Formats: sequence, C-alpha cells, structure tokens
Amino acid sequence: MAPFLAPLRIREFRGFWAAMAISLLGDQLTFIALPWLVIKLTGDALIVGTVVAIAAVPRAIFILLGGALSDRFSPRTVLVWSNIVRMVVMFGLAGMVFTGTINLPVIYAIALIFGLADAFMFPAGGAMPPRLLAPEDLAAGNALVNGTAQLSLIIGPAAAGLLIAYGGETNSAAFSDSMGLSLVFLIDAFTFGAPVYALLFIVRDRFTPDQPPAGSNLIGNIADGLRYAWKNAPVRYFALLIGTLSLVFRGPFIVGVPVYADRILPEGAAAVGTIFSVLGIGSIIGAIVAGSFRKPDDPWLGTLLLIDFSLVAFLLLFMAEVHNLVLICIPLFLIGLVDGYVIVLLITFLQRHTRLEYMGRVMSVIAFANLGLFPIGTLLSGALIEMDLLATLSGAGALLLLVTITGLTLRPVRRLGL
Repeated sequence: MAPFLAPLRIREFRGFWAAMAISLLGDQLTFIALPWLVIKLTGDALIVGTVVAIAAVPRAIFILLGGALSDRFSPRTVLVWSNIVRMVVMFGLAGMVFTGTINLPVIYAIALIFGLADAFMFPAGGAMPPRLLAPEDLAAGNALVNGTAQLSLIIGPAAAGLLIAYGGETNSAAFSDSMGLSLVFLIDAFTFGAPVYALLFIVRDRFTPDQPPAGSNLIGNIADGLRYAWKNAPVRYFALLIGTLSLVFRGPFIVGVPVYADRILPEGAAAVGTIFSVLGIGSIIGAIVAGSFRKPDDPWLGTLLLIDFSLVAFLLLFMAEVHNLVLICIPLFLIGLVDGYVIVLLITFLQRHTRLEYMGRVMSVIAFANLGLFPIGTLLSGALIEMDLLATLSGAGALLLLVTITGLTLRPVRRLGL
C-alpha cells in the first residue's frame, strides 16, 4: 500500500474520509448549480453576487462558533447535523425546481442556511483526523482529505455542467435547464445523506480529549479558544499569514480569472476551467507527496509557506504581462504542487501542536483567517478590477512579494514562532 493510503487501514478513518469525499463533491455540485439557477431565474449577475455573499457572510461570522461546538459536542456530531440540514434543504430545493415553484426569496434562504452549515462543517472536518489517527499517520490522513477536496473541485463542476446541459426540461418548467438543475440538486441531497450513515454507524473517536471545554457559556468557550490560539505562536503566525494570502491573493485571483479569460485570453470561458483544473491537479500531486515522504523539520515550514507566497506573487505579476494560457499553466501547476504540499504539512503541524480539547476552535481560527476575509477581498478586488484588471493583478503580486520579503527577514515569522 502506498504510504499516503496507509490511514485507510483504520476503519474509523476510512468512514470519515468517505463521508468527507462524498460531502465535498456535493458542495461542488451546489457551487455550480445554485448560481446557474439564479441566472436562469433572473438573468442578473448582480443577484448572483448577492446570493454568494449571503452564503459567505454567515460562514465567516459563525465559523468560530462552529469550532466551539465541535470541541463541546465532538466534531463528529457537528458533521452529522451539518449534513442532515443540507440534505433536507437539497431535497426541498430539488422538488421546488422540478415543479417550477422555486423563487428568489427561497434561494436567499437556502444560501443563508448553507453558509451557516458550512460554518460548522469546516472546523469540525479539520478537528476529526487527530481524533482518529495516531500522530505518525496525520500527514498521510491530511493528504488524503486535502487531495480528495482538490479532486472534487475538478470532478464536481464538470459533473454538474453535464447534468444541467443534458438533463432536459420538466413539464412544469418555468425556465430552461430546470430538469437538469433538479436532477443535480436531487443527487446533491444524496451526497449529504450518505455521509450521515457513515458518521453515525462507522466513525467513532479513537482518541478523545482529557476534558471537554469548561463552563456552559459558548461565548466564553470561543474567547478561551481565541486566547489559546493567540498564545500558541505557530497558530498565531500561521493564521496571520493565511489571512494575508486570502486577502491579497484569493480575491484578485477568484474574481480576476473569469474577467481575465473573457477580456484577454482567446480561449475565453474554456480558459477558466483549464486554469482551475491545472491548479487542482498540481495540488493533488503535492498533497500525495506530502503524505508519502519524510517531512522537513518543523522550523522550515514557515519558510516553505513564504516560498509558496513568492510563487503566487510571481504568478500574478506573470499574468499581468504574459497573455498566453499555455505559458500561464506552467507556474500554475508549480504553485498547485507547492501549495498542496505545504498546506498538508502545516495543517498536520498545527494539529500536533494543539491540545485535543482545543482542536475544533483552533481549526475554526484557521478557517476564519482563510474564509473570513474572503468577502472583503472579493468586493475590493471587484471594484479595482473594474477600474484596471492588469494593474490590480500587478499590484496584488507586488504587495504579496513585499509581504514575502518582509516575512523572510523576521525570524519568528520565518520559523512560525518556533
């Protein structure tokens, strides 16, 4: 058995991994189908943006609460309820699309519910591997989970597109693609239902914290978790660096790539799928490498993350100057490779340096750093890109390069506080 597959020998982790794989695939189906449903209902791109924002804002606001609940009731319980809620919502949405009774207020409500469910799912998912795997198996386990997440980014959108395109129409269709959309949402409901079975009847914690969070006040539990994360130097520096990357890179890249492909690349819409697919393939290979070979010593991990930053900065600067999809895919693949490798090692590092009773809250802090600033970054990037696309890409690249150089000169940042 390949080294990164070794955790699959453990029944409990195998069930968790299967549950996450199916659930993540469902997330990607929704990610494609819900905006397409809005476009078909309204034809208004601005409304699509508001639906995305309604899902993103509660995800950012409540993600720390999700971490506190994971520590209080176990991440397994939180994952079960998150999947149950999304399953029920998807069955209802599939029925309303099939019968032509869906409307915009209902879609807003669904986006809000999904954002809330995700706020609980992300920290719970990150807190599960240390409860199921011994420390020596954590890197391989995280490689499997992260590699599977990247694979879902490639398979999910393609599957959703095919189902929508060839699904046909219902007799009561009030808009085009209704049959394909209802089929996607129905399949999506089952992708959230199957993990419930796995989590309830297969997954059991093999390692449990010595004591649950003290007291009955969830706000106090959140505050205690934030204090622990801030005093834990590796967590503090990693959260600050990931938050910077999310703000400076993710907004310009996620918003900028479709505009860049539409205005500059001759391949047009096909270039968008190619760019994200190449990045995802690189990330999968990087995750496999991280789970298969001996990791670098811990003090090198901060430097590796800053090297990752420098490559991302180079990509943004490169895209601003070189308008050729094939040439752009070369640094894209390299970035995916390095990023997939580094993220697996860093998440494993944090899990090993975090007390088990704080695991959910620490994972929620990292998730907040990664996702909480995302709405701000996308709104700011959208405004700047509308004024000057190439200048925005160049500016973001230069700023990230400055952060990288500054971080490399500061020993605590370079070594993540070690």
